[in-house]
Amino acid sequence: MRARSSSMRNHRAAAATALGTMMFATLTGCGNSDPDAEAPPAQDTLEAAVRPVITEQMEEMGIPGLVAIVQSPDRGNYEIAAGVSNIDTGEPVEMSDHFRIGSITKTFTATVVLQLAQEGKFGLDDPLEKYFPDVDTNGATIRQALNMTSGIPTYTTDAFLNALADDPQRVWTPDELLATIEGVPADFAPGEGWEYSNTNYVLLGMLAERFGDAPLRTLIQDRVFTPSQMNGCSLPIATDATIPGPFSYGYQYGTKWDDPSPPAPTPELVDVTNFNPSWGFGAGEAICTAADLAIWAKVLVDGDLLEPEMQAQRLDFITTGPLPYGLGIGDLNGLVGHNGHISGFQTQTAVRQADGTVIVVLTNITQAPDLQLPASMISALISGAIPASPN
Repeated sequence: MRARSSSMRNHRAAAATALGTMMFATLTGCGNSDPDAEAPPAQDTLEAAVRPVITEQMEEMGIPGLVAIVQSPDRGNYEIAAGVSNIDTGEPVEMSDHFRIGSITKTFTATVVLQLAQEGKFGLDDPLEKYFPDVDTNGATIRQALNMTSGIPTYTTDAFLNALADDPQRVWTPDELLATIEGVPADFAPGEGWEYSNTNYVLLGMLAERFGDAPLRTLIQDRVFTPSQMNGCSLPIATDATIPGPFSYGYQYGTKWDDPSPPAPTPELVDVTNFNPSWGFGAGEAICTAADLAIWAKVLVDGDLLEPEMQAQRLDFITTGPLPYGLGIGDLNGLVGHNGHISGFQTQTAVRQADGTVIVVLTNITQAPDLQLPASMISALISGAIPASPN
C-alpha cells in the first residue's frame, strides 16, 4: 500500500548501500532439477538471466532478503531465496517464508466484490451512497471505487503513514479509517480522473462483508484462497500483528515514508515486522508465500474465479492515469497483476501479457532508501532480461 498512485509505478533509480556485502553471504537459489544432475539449457539460461538482476538490485537497494519465482513457458521455472530473513541472527530467507503482501490484497477484495455482483447482490454501477449514506462517497459508483476513478481521497497520506510508528500496535477499524478523511475535499468529480486511493478498498471490503454475511477474512478464505489451493495465505484478525511461520521479518529505512535519504546518510534499518496491519483492511492486510502468489497470478489473469463476462469487465483498463488499471488489477509495463507496499514489505505478482511468463518477487523492506519500490523494479528488470520469444 502507498499513499498515492506511486504504489503502482516505479520511482527513481536507487543508490547503493553498505548492507549489500552482508546479505550476499547467504544468497541461495534453487531450480526444479536434481542438484547433482546437469540442468537443461533452458534452465541454465533462465537462472543466468535472472540471478544477476536480483544480486545487483539487492545490493543497490539495500534489500535484506528476497524470494522470487519465475515461470517461463519456454525457459522453464526458476526459484530463488536470497539474503536474510532476520538481520540480527542472519537466518536466511526460505522459499516457504510468509510475507505481508500489502495492496495485492486489493485483488482478493475485488474478486469477492465481483463475485457478489455476479450473484445479484448489487450492481457495479450502483452508487456507493446507497450503501454508505453516512459517508461522503463523492457520488461515485462501486465500479469507480474498483478502478480508482471515484475521486474519493485516500486516507493513507504521508502524515498518516509517518504516524504509524507512534502507535504501531493500534488496532484500526474500517470506520476509523473512513473517519480520517471526513471533510477532506474530493480529488475530482467521479469518473473525471484517476487516483490511487486505499479508501476505495476499505469501502469495498465493508460492502463485501455486508452482502457476504461474513468477515472479509472469511470471505476471501472461502471464495479465493481455498478454491485456488493457496494454503499459505491469510488475512489476520484485527488484533493479530503476527505473521504465521515460517516468516520473514520486515524492515524499513527509518520511520518516515516520504523522506528519501540520498545523498544524506542512510537511515537506520528498523524492524517493523509486528506493526499492526489492521490499517490495511481490504486494501492491504493479507499475508502469503511466493508459491501462493505464483498460483494467484494465473488465477487472477485467467479469470478462473469469475464468469467470462465479469472477467472481461475486470480487464477493462482505465488508461487516463499513470498506468492502465482495471477492477482491482493493473498493467505494470506489460506485467498484469498487482504490487503491494506495507510496513516492512514490498511485493509484486504478475503475468506478462506477451507470453504468459509469471514473475513473483517478495522483499522484506518497505522501500529502498530513496523510496524506490524494490519488488516492482526487480520484476520489471527480470521481464527485460528474459524477453518473450518471437512467435
